[in-house]
Amino acid sequence: MLLLFATGYPGHGNPVVLPLLWVGLEQSGRALKRINVFLEVESVEHDCHLIEGIENGSEDIDILPSGLAFISSGLKYLGIQSFAPNESGKIFMMDLNEQNPRVQALSISDGFDKASFSTHGIDTFIEKDHTVYLYVVNHPHKESTVEIFKFEEPPRALVHLEMIKHELLESLNDIVVLGPEQFYATRDHYFTSFFLSLLETIIGLKTHILFYSPREVKVVAKGFISANGITISLDKENIYVADAVDSTIEVMKIHGNWDLTQLKAILLDTLADNLTVDPNTGDILAGCHPNAMKMFIYNPKDPPGSEVSSYTSPSSQAKPKTIC
Repeated sequence: MLLLFATGYPGHGNPVVLPLLWVGLEQSGRALKRINVFLEVESVEHDCHLIEGIENGSEDIDILPSGLAFISSGLKYLGIQSFAPNESGKIFMMDLNEQNPRVQALSISDGFDKASFSTHGIDTFIEKDHTVYLYVVNHPHKESTVEIFKFEEPPRALVHLEMIKHELLESLNDIVVLGPEQFYATRDHYFTSFFLSLLETIIGLKTHILFYSPREVKVVAKGFISANGITISLDKENIYVADAVDSTIEVMKIHGNWDLTQLKAILLDTLADNLTVDPNTGDILAGCHPNAMKMFIYNPKDPPGSEVSSYTSPSSQAKPKTIC
């Protein structure tokens, strides 16, 4: 993983080649270390089991207080193996109150472009009248939008209400809803080609977090190598952000103007993806990739491992704990 940019004249030595070669090797070595490319994943005892009906992959999950869970599936992502490249994205639902939970694909109202649906991060917002709204990061035609749906139960269906698009809302990954049409969103890379996005990871270009409301759209925190999953603390005072490639979970304080400042970085030995907060304890739960290279160089005989880790309250000094 070495990229060397140097210009010179034929027949003449180029004094910048060796420095650039050294920088390229150094940055490549750091990138390989960041994504745990040499880590062998070992299986651990767990109480997890496969949920049938969603074998083509799931990207994000959000669980309502009632126990109903929304699951996004069908993401087409740069450099990642797709098990159903010709199928559009779907939103599944699962009732965790059932003894043997099963998934069902939710129908979506007419008028929404289902064919180009490519679902990424999701989050829900519940109004005072208990109406549930689902916010979905979507990548139609390799762009980024945020789709707002109203959940109807019965008949367990989604009604599309609005598409949000803005010049700053590019390369979105995940979203956490703060209020009606108000949210934070993570941008995980700048470039839309796999080659350039890989280059920016190697050299450590920085990504950021955005705030959106109908009145204001702005960057509220910078300096992430790959801002990924995002969620909010139970007291609504802090934001948790997974900087996947940097192997950290960043704890960010919310200010009155919605800007964010770092309070703490939780250091990991894995790459955190999506985050959620345990509603009973406030612990951070993270879906993680122990060896990210195996996601990009997919081998069905040696598939990428995954793990779920738990991190106690950010004020605690306790070490992270692997659940499964």
